[in-house]
Amino acid sequence: MHTSIEDLVAELTTSGSETLDTDTVNQLKRRLKHDESDQAIIQTFQALQLALEKRHAQVRLSALQLANIVFCRSHQFRLLVVDNLPRWFELVLGTNHKKLPAPVQYVQQLRDMAAEIYYMWVERFGNGYQRLVYGFRYLRFIEQVDFKRAVKEYKRKDPERIRARRKIRLEAQSEYLKRSLVSVQADYMRTRQSINEALDMLDNCFAILVPGIVDIFGSHGATAGTTNDDDNDGDLDEVLAIMAANRQSIDININPGRVLEAEEDTENSAVFDVIRDYLRLCVQVYSPRVQIWKQKLDRIDDSAELAGLVDGLDTRISVAIEKCRDLGIDFAYMDEPRDDEEDTDEFEDAPAPVVNKQQRIRQVQQKRNSVFAMYGQQVLKQDPTYIEPSLLHDQHNHPQADIHQEEGPTNSVEAKFYGADLEYWGQREVNANTTGLEIRHRFLGSARDEPILSEAALDTLQKRAVYYQEPERKEIKACRAPLPSGRLCPRRDLVKCPLHGAIVPRDEQGQLKAGFLPEEEAEAPSSSITTAERIEDLNQNDVDALARKQQTKAKTKAKAKKPKLASTRKAKLTGIKRLQQTISRKR
Repeated sequence: MHTSIEDLVAELTTSGSETLDTDTVNQLKRRLKHDESDQAIIQTFQALQLALEKRHAQVRLSALQLANIVFCRSHQFRLLVVDNLPRWFELVLGTNHKKLPAPVQYVQQLRDMAAEIYYMWVERFGNGYQRLVYGFRYLRFIEQVDFKRAVKEYKRKDPERIRARRKIRLEAQSEYLKRSLVSVQADYMRTRQSINEALDMLDNCFAILVPGIVDIFGSHGATAGTTNDDDNDGDLDEVLAIMAANRQSIDININPGRVLEAEEDTENSAVFDVIRDYLRLCVQVYSPRVQIWKQKLDRIDDSAELAGLVDGLDTRISVAIEKCRDLGIDFAYMDEPRDDEEDTDEFEDAPAPVVNKQQRIRQVQQKRNSVFAMYGQQVLKQDPTYIEPSLLHDQHNHPQADIHQEEGPTNSVEAKFYGADLEYWGQREVNANTTGLEIRHRFLGSARDEPILSEAALDTLQKRAVYYQEPERKEIKACRAPLPSGRLCPRRDLVKCPLHGAIVPRDEQGQLKAGFLPEEEAEAPSSSITTAERIEDLNQNDVDALARKQQTKAKTKAKAKKPKLASTRKAKLTGIKRLQQTISRKR
């Protein structure tokens, strides 16, 4: 007995699991696949519509997952969903101010999955179903649905994108392997001759030190044939005849893979030096390169022929290294630097002069050509043909006899340069050439007239520029008196705040710092008014004198200020007026 489609949908949507049961989903797929009519699709859509209408967020979440599976496989189901898009938006996204049902922990999950699935529908089927695109614009611009997370999840989970990325990665890997094969082939063709020459040279050196089996037996006949030495042939025949007559046997143990030991002496030291040179090449240059070739060729399939050639080179290098070990060659010499330079014993290296950093900077900054040096530079003092204008001027103004003066206290005073303006002050003619040499031009020749500075140049020399530095600005402190609002007064005045008086140091709460006394209170003279403990002890004369003084100050301030309209506010009683009222009431 077959289970109905409604029962399958109800079983999948009411299971309570976050993922759908695979067997049940496959059973539903088979029912929809074998149904030639669209009746099964319509029944599935209606069953999913009923599941979405239920007041349970988890049921709607499972129904949405099942709808996505059918939507991606059935054109008829897509048509039915597109015709009912507004209602589906209300059920899974809560559009038109519709609230999604409980439980709360699945509400946001339902919204995120709905946005992700709908964005995938638009990307894959938007070209064939234009209403999907219109619905996406409605959700994005009218309902303000956030699709950022949906876009990221779609790019990460979309199977077509995954296949495309895998295909691109495989193509890039294949292209890289092809380039690697080409580079290995080119490197092999370029280096194999040098490697073979080095290995052949090592084999020749091994043959010189320890002759092989072929050299002992086989090469003897070839040598005799080429030299046409009949005596040698006769001697060899006689030895063989005697051995055959006496029936003597000779046992020879042959181990061609092993090089016999050979000690280094004065006769074969040159051979050992050649072996060390080529062994260094094989160990430090050729062997690492061959290993790199093998690693690259192991990952390439179409490289069997080249891999065989590289393996052959690697084997030959390994055999040569082992033979060098059998000869007792110490490999520690490879760590020492090579001495390929020519013998320079006939030349002795002089110690380099020690120059500190400041001297080096001074040498770099110093101009090489002193002809173009300006006045006041250190280079001119080192020039023997240069005379300072001040010394030249003193020589013209003072006689030679006045130069030699008796030593006195004035000779110890240090001479200071008083400026070019005072040096040339009042002069009308100044010689431009103070070197004492004739001025010649490479094209114009020598000057006919005596070179004298122009009047404009003299005016420039007789002017002095004085630069004044701007005085540092004094920091203006804030008043910081406590305000009724609880904050501190932010006004910044130099001496006195118009609201709170003199600016005095205050703490963070706005109170006067301990031990500080305002200047007005410190300078105020002690009188009977300030020292009286009670009002009854006040003297009327003192009060009148203080009032007159206050009125005089007020008149002086009134004259200084510009006239203005009187304020309509009620004037506040000062301390003097309150004292006067108190005394008058007592009388």
